[in-house]
Amino acid sequence: MDFKVIFKDTFVNDLERLVRLIAAHNPTAARKLGERIIQNGENLRFFPERHPKVRQRPGVRRYIVGKYCKVFYRVQFESRTVEVLRCWDGRRESDPIL
Repeated sequence: MDFKVIFKDTFVNDLERLVRLIAAHNPTAARKLGERIIQNGENLRFFPERHPKVRQRPGVRRYIVGKYCKVFYRVQFESRTVEVLRCWDGRRESDPIL
């Protein structure tokens, strides 16, 4: 049975900010990256535990899109949901507060 994927407001805000930043220089690349990040998030409904856990954050996993975009998420096995928490530009100095 598939998991339900929920994109949290923090993720949506992060994604919008990242896409706007890139779109200022390259709108096509921004659109493609945004679509790819969303598609990868939606694909978490199948086998969501395939990505590595984040050592410093219990219960949180991470995947990377492109060279620098980190997406953090949490799997809730009891409710069969995946909460996509943040979308972070890995070129920043530190990871986001989750």
